[in-house]
Amino acid sequence: MKDFSYWEVYNGFSEGSGRSEKIWLYNPDTQISGLFKFKKDITTTDHISECIAYSLANYLKIPCARFELGTYNGREGSFSYNIITSDIKAPSLIEGINYINLFYPDYDDEKFMDLTSGNVYSIEMIKRVTNGVFDFARFLNMLVFDFLIGNSDRHQNNWAVLKSGDNTDFSPLYDNGSSLCSFISDQQAESYMGKDLVRWKSLVDTKSKSLVRRTLNDAKRPTHLEILQYIFQNYKAETIGLAQRISTLSPEKIEEIVELSSENQLHIIKKKLICKFLNTKIDMLKQVYFSLGE
Repeated sequence: MKDFSYWEVYNGFSEGSGRSEKIWLYNPDTQISGLFKFKKDITTTDHISECIAYSLANYLKIPCARFELGTYNGREGSFSYNIITSDIKAPSLIEGINYINLFYPDYDDEKFMDLTSGNVYSIEMIKRVTNGVFDFARFLNMLVFDFLIGNSDRHQNNWAVLKSGDNTDFSPLYDNGSSLCSFISDQQAESYMGKDLVRWKSLVDTKSKSLVRRTLNDAKRPTHLEILQYIFQNYKAETIGLAQRISTLSPEKIEEIVELSSENQLHIIKKKLICKFLNTKIDMLKQVYFSLGE
């Protein structure tokens, strides 16, 4: 793993940082900068999930901030290379919460709902508040990717818009750490790899929940599968291209990506768990897009 300890600390940006413990760093020799995020706990692998997610996104041609495993003063984490340069002409990054607040002044970012209307944080809310700001297919494809990796924390500060003058575009993805079984310990991983199909289904389906809901009035958090089904039913044309690319991911390619991205930092049982998780998710996506829908 790369040691970032000699990089210097700077104030960085409040945007695009999420809620994890982190520190902004820059290399005094190259002026390259980015965000170092410390792993949440000694047993978690969220820092590795960031790197695997980056490699998957790169393979699938989804714009994503570049991540690299590293250490800072002896502590492990992941380093996200800055998608915003120091150039005066560089675009500014505007988090999703800003667009929500413009439309919903009484939006509660802890309850994920507008306190006046009762509208909840959802696909339809984001479509409403960002109308014309960027190609909405980019947001939808992010959610399809979140289904694949099981991202449970796509809150309103975990996606953004890049603005340069009068031009706006959807930002490359970032903050993908709450995914890919990152909070399952090596000991727990053993139990998921057994013959208990109910336990396995809870991991890939029934307890794999999306923070983004479907409609303005959804009472409960949907599963990632329910989100995928909703997107297929309502936005198939916008997402079929990504679904096709995901469907071409072979078990061998999955294993290669997990192996290279984890840099020998994962226990063999955790690698097997992540590979099985991804292969199962791909099969589920194929069932939605290419079996039920044809």
